[in-house]
Amino acid sequence: MKPAWPEQIQDTCEHDYIASCVSNLKKYKRMKNTVDFYRGGFSSPENETRVIEKSFRTAIRFTITLFCLFTNELNHAQIRLRPLPQDGFEKRLTEFVNELELSDSHEHLMSQESIRNSQMLDFMLLLHHYADDDIKSAGMSKPQFAELLTDEYTVREKWEIVKPYWEASKNTAYNRVVLLAIEKLFGIRELNDQTVEELSWKIKKAYETDWYNHVLREKANIKYVIADIGDRRFDDGMFRYVEKFDRFVRVDSKEDLLAAGESVSMDVNSLDAFVSALEKAFQEAIDRDIVGVKSTAAYHRTLKYEDVSKENARQVFDRLFEPENDLSFEEVKPLQDYMMHRIIQQIRKYGLPFQIHTGFHAGDGNDISNSNPALLANLFLEYRDVNFILFHGSYPYGGELAALAKSFRNVFLDMSWLYIISPSYAKRYLHEWIETVPSNKIMAFGGDYHNVENTYGHALMAREIVARVLIEKVRSGYLTESEAREIARRILFTNIMEIFGIE
Repeated sequence: MKPAWPEQIQDTCEHDYIASCVSNLKKYKRMKNTVDFYRGGFSSPENETRVIEKSFRTAIRFTITLFCLFTNELNHAQIRLRPLPQDGFEKRLTEFVNELELSDSHEHLMSQESIRNSQMLDFMLLLHHYADDDIKSAGMSKPQFAELLTDEYTVREKWEIVKPYWEASKNTAYNRVVLLAIEKLFGIRELNDQTVEELSWKIKKAYETDWYNHVLREKANIKYVIADIGDRRFDDGMFRYVEKFDRFVRVDSKEDLLAAGESVSMDVNSLDAFVSALEKAFQEAIDRDIVGVKSTAAYHRTLKYEDVSKENARQVFDRLFEPENDLSFEEVKPLQDYMMHRIIQQIRKYGLPFQIHTGFHAGDGNDISNSNPALLANLFLEYRDVNFILFHGSYPYGGELAALAKSFRNVFLDMSWLYIISPSYAKRYLHEWIETVPSNKIMAFGGDYHNVENTYGHALMAREIVARVLIEKVRSGYLTESEAREIARRILFTNIMEIFGIE
């Protein structure tokens, strides 16, 4: 069947719309004539008013209905840019996405040994990260939850304590990914009174095997992981590492200054010495073969970093270094801003990408307005030779993220953590980002978990949403099937390899 192209469809719609409007006007004229005919026979002015109002309402409904139909047709016409796909493309695309190797842009994984030796080697392992936020949001106190990560209670006792809060919050994506993981890894469909002890036993037995390799490589089909964990706990070719230098930014006391210097065995009694300590920290990290730098400063302050003069920064440093000098954030901000610019200059020196937390915060009590990615625009302009990777789909600032990644060649978007924050947001904005942002600038998966089980569940969710979006794009005629395959390969694997220089 020969496809209908946008110009042809638009011409046809406009012709049909005009014809419909003419027809509608004729109907309206007949109604008006009817009203005029009966006008003389109304028993009261009130009856006359009711008939006239009914006739006008009918006319308006006709017009609105036709306008909506016309607008809908034009919307379809504007996105049907490619030939319609061959039958069976949905199954082929789904299988293609599910079989792709993944590059994972962001993880905080604990080692298998540390989990095996921990006191949460039971069902609580699956609830201790992210799920715990929603369980606490449902009403459980932080101290009470912390007790469940110890051996103070039996498995059954732990379950009885957490059960009401789990039941109240199991609708969230944080907790749906737990259910997905236990079904696919342990063959258990629900977490309840009947399954909690069986699940806990199966988790313990799993950690007596080569569990991490089985889950990450064999089940999740992950080839590379970018880890943000502060050490080199995985002596494995799968892992690459980023490091944070926020300790040189998050300084609001003399103790913070001294601690940052001590981290590289340096005394920092001046701003120049403090900058030298940062440079030494970078050199040590480069010697450890880091592939990038990460910042989570948005948890603690605004992402707006002004270009501060050295003299202004020195004055703040000197004030902080005075004993018992308590400065407000506004007073200390110039020094923090100055040091962020020094960090970016080091990133530029070594040619590294810069991952920045934007959008939603884990836990509670944080100011979401601090992490709007639009606050970073001055950095993108000033450091055009540095690649900035904006994390977590900037939830809930997806539109701002699209505008930034589209407008700045050095801005990339990363969907780590996003599918378990809100699958519908991830799907909605992936649709939009495919339409607005070059596909080589989208990284579509990062598990962002402490434990491999939930990373696997998260990967399943990511694959499903990516496949659904691409299927809808092909069905609408926006992409061909081959184009959808190429985008899937890019956003799930190739882009991370290229941006981080993984060979």
